[in-house]
Amino acid sequence: MHPEWRKRRFFELHLAWLVQGPRGYERLFKVNPYSLYETREEALEAARRLLKERLDQDPRVGRGKAPVLLSEEDRARFLALLEGGRALLPLDRYALWGEVAEVEERLLHRAPFGDPRNVLHSLQGLPVRLLYTPLNDPEAESQEVAQGVLEVLPEGVRVGGVLLPIPYGTPIEGLAYEEAFFHLGEGRYYLYALSSSTPS
Repeated sequence: MHPEWRKRRFFELHLAWLVQGPRGYERLFKVNPYSLYETREEALEAARRLLKERLDQDPRVGRGKAPVLLSEEDRARFLALLEGGRALLPLDRYALWGEVAEVEERLLHRAPFGDPRNVLHSLQGLPVRLLYTPLNDPEAESQEVAQGVLEVLPEGVRVGGVLLPIPYGTPIEGLAYEEAFFHLGEGRYYLYALSSSTPS
């Protein structure tokens, strides 16, 4: 297994506004987008930066506005709780929830087709589904090209009975043991594993 394919330990920061519902707190909206940090301290530092703001929803996630503005005391209390891993700060009928969670993730990897580290090699021998989407048609939906066991050959890939030639320098992106995607001609190909037997 190539080092680029291994799962790595990260820390994920979650911040969300909750609202009191009939059965307790329910999520109103997530404040920040999916974000990974190398260390717990980096995740906490990101939380400190966010807590200096109004805590409206990040535009990449949605358009929610903070239902309550935090006082300096609220911010300090929330951060102290978050340093322990999780925080829940009730504020009238709302609450601010946060977590710094330790996770193991594979990072998106990019390598040319001719490089043995391209993620297609991690899918070799697995049952996969190969889809094609034309790039020049915004209305187009993905079409299944083939389904079957993936074989990576020097000249391309074979999925089931379909051989797809791929030029040596074509960039292949994806998550090892999970998925790969690449552009050829006027289209984008997406290939993903049908089984969930992926190593760490």
